[in-house]
Amino acid sequence: MNDTNNLGLLSGVGAQPTFEAEQQRASILLVDDQPARLLTYEAMLSGLGLRCVRALSGAEALEKLLAQEFAVIVLDVHMPEMDGFEVARLVRGHPRMERTPIIFVTGVNVSEFDRMKGYEVGAIDYISVPVVPEILRSKVALLVELHERRQELQTLNRALVDARKRVDEEYATALADKEAQLRAAFEHPEQITIVLEAQRDKKGVIKDWIYREANTKALQVLGMPRERLLGRSLTDILPQRSEQSVPICTRVHETRETYRYETRFGDADLQVTVYPGARNQVISSALDITERKRAEAALRESERRKDEFLAMLAHELRNPVAPIRNAAEVLARLVKEDQSQSLIAMIQRQSANLTRILDDLLDIARITQGRIELRREGVNVARCIDLAIESVLAQLQAKRHRLTIERDPLPLHVHADNVRLEQCVTNLLTNAVKYTDDGGEIRIRTRVDGEHVLIEVADSGVGIAADFLPHVFELFAQSERSLDRSQGGLGVGLSICRQLIEMHGGTVSCQSAGLGRGSTFTIRLPRWHDSTASTVVASSATRMLERILVVDDNRDAADSLAMCLQLEGHEALAVYSSEAALAQAAAYAPQIVLLDIGLPFMNGYEVARRLRATSDSLSLIALTGYGKDEDKRRTAAAGFDAHLTKPVDLVALKAAFAATRRARKG
Repeated sequence: MNDTNNLGLLSGVGAQPTFEAEQQRASILLVDDQPARLLTYEAMLSGLGLRCVRALSGAEALEKLLAQEFAVIVLDVHMPEMDGFEVARLVRGHPRMERTPIIFVTGVNVSEFDRMKGYEVGAIDYISVPVVPEILRSKVALLVELHERRQELQTLNRALVDARKRVDEEYATALADKEAQLRAAFEHPEQITIVLEAQRDKKGVIKDWIYREANTKALQVLGMPRERLLGRSLTDILPQRSEQSVPICTRVHETRETYRYETRFGDADLQVTVYPGARNQVISSALDITERKRAEAALRESERRKDEFLAMLAHELRNPVAPIRNAAEVLARLVKEDQSQSLIAMIQRQSANLTRILDDLLDIARITQGRIELRREGVNVARCIDLAIESVLAQLQAKRHRLTIERDPLPLHVHADNVRLEQCVTNLLTNAVKYTDDGGEIRIRTRVDGEHVLIEVADSGVGIAADFLPHVFELFAQSERSLDRSQGGLGVGLSICRQLIEMHGGTVSCQSAGLGRGSTFTIRLPRWHDSTASTVVASSATRMLERILVVDDNRDAADSLAMCLQLEGHEALAVYSSEAALAQAAAYAPQIVLLDIGLPFMNGYEVARRLRATSDSLSLIALTGYGKDEDKRRTAAAGFDAHLTKPVDLVALKAAFAATRRARKG
């Protein structure tokens, strides 16, 4: 067979290799014109797990090579028609088979020339006949292993190529998505976005900023197309704003720190964010917050109206509460039956609860409007606690609670508003009583922690869930309660307590091990070392009887209060209008006038001025549902000697009488 035919055999159109995917063993090609030798070679290689393919001529070997891939070719050198050298040369000339290792087998002595000729055509080794089995097995095994490693490497390389292709495709897709997202963000319909580039002088100093990009919203706000804007300076486009904007952009570029501010552009309120960009750029984005500003203003107005409503509601509710409380006081003195006394006590307790709720409503309004003023002095903590206990004593006794008081052995003083501090302690005690079952335990403890005084109120009550504990001091916050645990209340008391204590420079905290395991509230205030600290002991002035004129357009309130005063031994007369007040002041000659402010036609301020003009010795006490500091200043300016808030407490009323009496004598 000549070379032309042989080359055609290897590169023929119809000769395509077939690969058996299910084949697991490597294949080797055994080529020899003597079948006995082929069987011998195959026997020698048995046990290696190889698939041996036999060929009896060079032409048959080439056909086998075109049909499949072989790990090794064991090739006889001397064969008729086409010897081993020719077969090897043709194999090496084919691109798929050029790396297939060839072992020549020869039965004659091989000269150095023959070896060189074999190596030139691609043989890697020679084996002489008779073949030593171990030599053939070891050489073939090594070449098969190299073939398998090469196949694994090729598989890995193909996998790497495929993976790289997938990564490149995914990166290209992600990059396109990212660019689309950035473009979408840049073209946000509600946000103004501008890219500026620094314009520098010859010394490299930034003197202005040039527009390099702007989104559609920015072009709409500026009122110009992109081609007119880009490339022009900030000073050229917005000369009236450049004095502020250019330094801001420069500072952000140099410090690499974001800067935010609010401004107004045309009819719109804008929130502008300037942040550093790449290289010589700064990016400015602005959000139209006009609607948000309007909503905030509306919310503030709503809050103001809500606070006014709460104050008005508390004032209006005081009017019916006052006669109820007064009537209960009168009945308590007149009625002796035990059953009636229990009902009267019930009315007194509930009217006191309602009064406390009204006070909370007013305090919330005052605190949110910043209208609370503290009258601070040195306060004896022990005395303050005693007064608070006195306020809740009836509730403690009604629920049969065991109260334990642990006092620090040294006198403890704080610089505080006594009334407000007592209110806070009373609030915590009321809370403990409310959420502790009948017969439970409540403990009050005072102690020193460094330069702070601690007041602890602990109970064995229902406790507080862990998820609610961080919110216990929030306004209107209340934990969930089942129907049998409903305790009422507005959820404002603890919030008021926290804000009042913080106004004193202190803190109030809460700890609880969970539901059913009680809770502990702790007030922490700076300790006061001034030796002049007050003991806050109420004066017990000698009781004196007075002639009192009660003026209120609410007949029930006026009559019930007058009856209470009469039962105390005073001489009291009730009138229901400003005209009657002025007339009776001359005829009745009272020593004290309890005067309602909210009178029709002529309010209490004007009545007070007229009464004060006729007598300097007359004691005027304002009786009103308004108790803010500004209300008290206004009554003092109108000539009142004292200011009491409805529903008036008889103890407070007696104290006011004593104070005005001392003022008359002084």
